[in-house]
Amino acid sequence: MDASIKALHKNVMEWMAGPTGSVTLHVAMILALLFLVDFSTKEKQSEIEVKVVDVDDQKLDELLEDLKPPEELPEMVDTVTPPDVNMDMTPPPDVQDFAAAPVMDTVTELDIASDAISPIIMKGLAPGQMSNRSGAGRAASIGAFGGQWGQYAEAAVLRALEWLRLNQNQDGSWGTNDKEAMAGLGILTFLAHGETTASEKYGQTVERAIRYLVARQNEKGEFAKTDTTAGTYSQAICVYALSEAYGMTRIPSLKSVMEKGVQMLIDGQQAKGGYDYKFIKGDRRDTSLGGWCCQAMKAAYIAGAENARLHDAMELAIQDMKSVQKAEDGSFYYSHVGGSHANHSMTAVAVLSMQLLGHGGDVETRKGLNFLGDANCNWKNPPEWPMYAWYYISQTKFHQGGASWTGWNNQFAPQFIRNQNPDGSWNSPGLAMKEGTTGRENMHPVYATTLAALTLQVYYRFLPTYQPIETKTIDQKSETDVQIEIL
Repeated sequence: MDASIKALHKNVMEWMAGPTGSVTLHVAMILALLFLVDFSTKEKQSEIEVKVVDVDDQKLDELLEDLKPPEELPEMVDTVTPPDVNMDMTPPPDVQDFAAAPVMDTVTELDIASDAISPIIMKGLAPGQMSNRSGAGRAASIGAFGGQWGQYAEAAVLRALEWLRLNQNQDGSWGTNDKEAMAGLGILTFLAHGETTASEKYGQTVERAIRYLVARQNEKGEFAKTDTTAGTYSQAICVYALSEAYGMTRIPSLKSVMEKGVQMLIDGQQAKGGYDYKFIKGDRRDTSLGGWCCQAMKAAYIAGAENARLHDAMELAIQDMKSVQKAEDGSFYYSHVGGSHANHSMTAVAVLSMQLLGHGGDVETRKGLNFLGDANCNWKNPPEWPMYAWYYISQTKFHQGGASWTGWNNQFAPQFIRNQNPDGSWNSPGLAMKEGTTGRENMHPVYATTLAALTLQVYYRFLPTYQPIETKTIDQKSETDVQIEIL
């Protein structure tokens, strides 16, 4: 038995030592190694980290360059319905030549630069209602409400921001006339995209514009002389811009500037809630100016302004808006019942004001929305003050939602995208540009570009108020930890 085993063992060893055995052995070893490598690879594959990154700006630019929208708009279908938003504010219709107020001597004491490097600001703080303006929030909102035009609209906005950056004046303003108002609109455009003083690319642009407006405010709180028609518009625009700036950055030095400006709006309100040029408290009231003041006060309220009677002033302003609705068709008059301009533009101003201030479900608002049902966006046959009108209409329909919003989005978005200038700016349709002219014609392209960009930012500018703001309790772990309350 032992002899047989030994003989077998000898034969096996001789076979393995030969050519055939050697080949077989090596093959077996190779297969074993492959098995181990494959197993190891599978193990490593399960540990791959997945990261979600924002779309590169250059890629969006490339998308827009290749954009060839269909001549015929796609069929309108229902979409996700955003409810009344209680958060938005809007640009002016007829800002003209602004007479600047005396400049503050103490502007250098407003330490914006040091405030802006706060860790809170550097993290891109956007309190509560403005969280949609962040990269992730913006992308989600574009996907939810932008339809097939969302990505192209965002690319157009990026081009507009770059044009504004390159065309900002050294003092932080824009344009040659109406500089306070244009600075306010410029700030609003950057803030709408989540760009603050802490932004890597546009932080300096935003800070310079903020510093410019702060420097324009006098001891009374004026940014421009309010004894002029244009000055009243300028006041509301500047209050709006700096209120949003404070709300998004929490730069401490801006709070008092905001509240001084807001107080002028409260004090300039008429007994029945209306507003008139030069803050005159007579019988005339103005829907356009009133809408601007509503928007500015709401921005300040959300930012945490502590002015007495601020909330009461907003409620009173709504009663004023309702007082000039045309009973026959639900439109709103520009000045007084039976007056002029009971059109889509003025109706959208009144409706949006009511949506912003918590009256989106009122019967007057619903009747106004019905009147806006046949509004259109036709670049070749525009209404009076088209950029202004389309901006307001876009906001009201977005808040209305449903088929109304889908249909409007399929109208205005391709029109705005197709008519953007190659350099990223816009010119308002229907208003001829002539060298040396002033007033309305001279508002372009800064006026038109800011309004157009703000219109295309409708998808993400504000968080619908029906969505509860998440609150988190900050646990204090040690005596060195700091607990911060964010409004």
